[in-house]
Amino acid sequence: MSNVFYIIFITLIGLIFGSFFACMGYRIPNKVSISVTRSFCPKCGKTLKWYMNIPVLSFIFLKGKCAYCKEPINYIYPFIEITTALLFLCNYIAFGFSLDFWLAMIVTSALMITIVSDFLYFYISHRVLLLSGLCTIVVYYIFADFTVVFNHIIYGIIIFVVMLLIKWLGNRIFKKESLGDGDIKLMGIIGIILGITNSFVALFIGSLLGLVFSFIIIKKNKEGIIPFGPFLLIGALITMYFASIIGPLVDKLII
Repeated sequence: MSNVFYIIFITLIGLIFGSFFACMGYRIPNKVSISVTRSFCPKCGKTLKWYMNIPVLSFIFLKGKCAYCKEPINYIYPFIEITTALLFLCNYIAFGFSLDFWLAMIVTSALMITIVSDFLYFYISHRVLLLSGLCTIVVYYIFADFTVVFNHIIYGIIIFVVMLLIKWLGNRIFKKESLGDGDIKLMGIIGIILGITNSFVALFIGSLLGLVFSFIIIKKNKEGIIPFGPFLLIGALITMYFASIIGPLVDKLII
């Protein structure tokens, strides 16, 4: 019975946080205050009433349009709310309330905000990166000790330096910007969370997903420019979910 309660509770929390993440994904790149300004329609600027902010349900009741100006609401908002709820639930089912659960929650939270900010505005928030890194350090300190915290900080630094080298090499080969600074910093945070080996696995998975996505949108975007940040975080989450399978495979390849 308690397990059913946790499932319902975590799903509802996911919906609420999903609404918050979608809001932050819009506000941060557009320099809108996070704590002062109430929710508003980005089209007409009218302040939304509380019942217009109920996750998913408000979108359905309003038929996907602003109650005031009738402009369509971007589908990314209910998508983020539903996806956050599902991922929060998956994190609980996969890890219980263990260390990996809280790390997965950090990755999920950063992913949801970055999907909005990077896909819509090609922007990865430094505040999101900093908060994700700090939360990771706190979680590792609670579940482990200072030595583990120190080691994971070093892992993050190593991954960050490696990504800088990859960018330098890519810029020389392709004669143009090959990696964004936000992507490099994001990989540094993933390094703190996953460690060195799993970070490279996440990078590989994220690169494959990004490549597939670029082929899909290349007809609309002739330059083939895609937001890489969300795919890196998706790769990190997949690596965490399937660590028991990926780990032995990587060990065999290394040996």
